[in-house]
Amino acid sequence: MTKQELGGKARNRPTLEIAGPSRRLFLTGVAATICAPAVISSRRAEAAESLVFVGWGGTQQKGYDEQCLQPLAKELGITIINAYGPDLAKLKAQVTTGKVEWDIMSLTGAMAVGAQREKLLEPIDYSIVANASDLTLPKHEACLPWYLYWGGIGYDPKRHAPGKFPTTWQEFWDVRRFPGRRGLRNRADEILEVALLADGVKPKELYPLDVDRAFKSLDRIKPHVTNWIAQTPQTVTLIQSNEIDFNYVYKGRVLAAQEQKISIEIADEYPLVSTTYVAVAKGTRNKKAAMQVLNGLLRPDMQAAFVNALPGNGVVTRGAASKLSPAVLKVLPDPLSPKVAVNNDDWWADNYQKVALRFKEWLLMG
Repeated sequence: MTKQELGGKARNRPTLEIAGPSRRLFLTGVAATICAPAVISSRRAEAAESLVFVGWGGTQQKGYDEQCLQPLAKELGITIINAYGPDLAKLKAQVTTGKVEWDIMSLTGAMAVGAQREKLLEPIDYSIVANASDLTLPKHEACLPWYLYWGGIGYDPKRHAPGKFPTTWQEFWDVRRFPGRRGLRNRADEILEVALLADGVKPKELYPLDVDRAFKSLDRIKPHVTNWIAQTPQTVTLIQSNEIDFNYVYKGRVLAAQEQKISIEIADEYPLVSTTYVAVAKGTRNKKAAMQVLNGLLRPDMQAAFVNALPGNGVVTRGAASKLSPAVLKVLPDPLSPKVAVNNDDWWADNYQKVALRFKEWLLMG
């Protein structure tokens, strides 16, 4: 697939055009283990007052379960069961067979728009999800922005002294200067971006992604990647267990790990900022309750409670901005900085299916 085949100039995210200080933009969300396995007993589907929430596991899911999901479950008089490992292939199988066991899912932007395009999600009932009117990011037919996160290069400071670990993606690709075992996510979104950054593309000039150039860049690093990471908590545990030296990791995960006295650090002077979405599986038996949960997740108090509990994330509603703690404000990146790349979900909406398939095939190659 060539760059030309993927279309012309991608649409810019309108969120970066809102007036006001750049840091304020991010504060308002502009651009700015208790988990059970993701296999749920069929008995669960028979319980009209229970919902299965599929998230990304680890401290992140524990945080939003404690701060948001369980308080909402109590308010609504329902049960919310945690599962982890959002997967579009599994979701499609459930929807196609009519055996839908997942109700609500936390998805990356690329996954969310891809699932929406494939009609795997219930349309958002905005008569119920009224808090969506406070979003600072665009609404979609069947998925909603939930929170922001950003990634950088993870390492163990006890094993790698200053000057002995990469701080940019170009240095991450430089295996001679910075020898060590590498880890990257096993999905196209985010990883194509860092591959282009490693190849010298400037953060503000990533889109439209030059897919051929990204794969050529990935070809260079592939022999040195010992772990293609599927589960998000592994971005921390693989460093903790000394199975890898450097990898793609998330600020929120690193800060939470540090709270647990885990030796891990993140080089995020050049972060990639992305949006996590929330959506409801097509065919859920609990559509109304699921929509009520989505509405609750966008409440200012719920947004702020989650992000304050886990600094390293950002809110996506205006009402939550004034409720953020100093710890959150301290680590927020400036989305308008030339060093900060912002994931373009509009581009992924147009290209996710083809690029994701190509990436999966590329991973299977020698």
